[in-house]
Amino acid sequence: MKILQVYKDVFPEVSGGIERYIHDLSFFLKEKGHSVEILVAGGGIRKLDQIDVTGLWCPARILSNPIVPGYSSFLSKTKADVIHFHLPLPSAVIAWQSIRKKFKKPYIVTYHSDIVRQAFAMPFYGPILRKFLHGASAVIATSQNYVKTSDYLRELTNSKVIAIGVNLERFNFDSKCEKEFYLFVGRFRRYKGIFVLLEAWRKMEAPPRLILAGGGGVIEEVRKYIALYKLPVEIASDVSDDKLIELYQKSKALILPSIQRSEAFGMVQVEAMACGTPVISSNLPTGVSWVNQHKKTGLLFTTGDSVALKESIIELEKSEKYRRKLGKNARIRAEKFLNDEVLFEKVEECLIKATEI
Repeated sequence: MKILQVYKDVFPEVSGGIERYIHDLSFFLKEKGHSVEILVAGGGIRKLDQIDVTGLWCPARILSNPIVPGYSSFLSKTKADVIHFHLPLPSAVIAWQSIRKKFKKPYIVTYHSDIVRQAFAMPFYGPILRKFLHGASAVIATSQNYVKTSDYLRELTNSKVIAIGVNLERFNFDSKCEKEFYLFVGRFRRYKGIFVLLEAWRKMEAPPRLILAGGGGVIEEVRKYIALYKLPVEIASDVSDDKLIELYQKSKALILPSIQRSEAFGMVQVEAMACGTPVISSNLPTGVSWVNQHKKTGLLFTTGDSVALKESIIELEKSEKYRRKLGKNARIRAEKFLNDEVLFEKVEECLIKATEI
C-alpha cells in the first residue's frame, strides 16, 4: 500500500512532538512493507532515515502556518492509495477541499490539536474544516478528553481515539539511576507555560535544580529571567536522543506547565513515564490530564497557577519514596496504554480500511 503523510515539517529537521510521531509512524509502516512518502512545506526532495520526503515551495508562514501554493497540484497527482493528513494544517485542508470533487481518493486524519493562536480565522476556515473532517474515512483523536472538549471532534460519527505511544525499548526504565533535578523538555514558547514554571521557581525559598532542555522562541527572555533572579536553572540546547533519555532517567520529575489546549497530548510526558519518571503537569482538559494520572503517575496542578506548581514541587520534594512510587506507576501505565507499536498497528488498520471503502 502506498501512503502519503501530510504535515508542515518533519523530524529530525524539526524536533517537535507531531513531527517525531509522523517520523516514527512512517518508519513503522515502512517496516511493515508499505511505501511511505511524507509531504511537507519547503526543503525539496530528500530522504530522511530512508523515508522519502517531498518539500513543496513555501513562500511564507503566517503564525506558524505554511502557505504552500503547490498542495492542490501535488495532491491531485499523487499515486498514493491513501492520504494521511495531520492537523492543524489549514493550507492543506483548503487545497484538498478545492480538488476533492474531481479527485476522489481515500484519506484519514489525525487531529492533533484545535487551532488556538489563529482562532480569528475560524469563521472562514471552520466550515471548510468541518466538511473536510466529515469526509474522512476516519478522524483519529489522541484522547477521549480532546474529543469531548473540541467543537470539531465531538460532532463527528467517524472519530476514533488512538493515543500517541512511545518506543518502550528506547525510552527505558533504570531503577538504579540517581535522581538529581527537575526537567522541562520542549520549545521555549509562551503557550508551554515556561514563565509559569520560572515564577514557581522564583517563589520558592530554596528552589531545587532545574534543567530546561530545548530552546528557540523566547529563549533570550528566559535567560534574562534566570539571571535576574539568580535561579538554579540550566538551559540544555541541542540535546541528542541519547542525552534526552539520560535526562529523563536522572530527573525527579518532568514538568509540563502548558497553558493552552494547543498542548493536546504532551508527548514528552509519555517519554518521561516510559523512563520511570513521574510528571507534574497542568490540568488541561486535553490528553495531558489523561496521560498523567493525578497522584498515581504524578501530580496535576491548576493551569497557569505558579503557586499551585510550587506546591506540587514542594510535595514531591518531601519524599523520595513517594517519587519512586509515582515513577514506577508511570512506567506501568506507559507499558499498558502507551506502547507505540500497538498503537501504530491501530493506525495502520485505519489506513487499510480506508482503501477498502
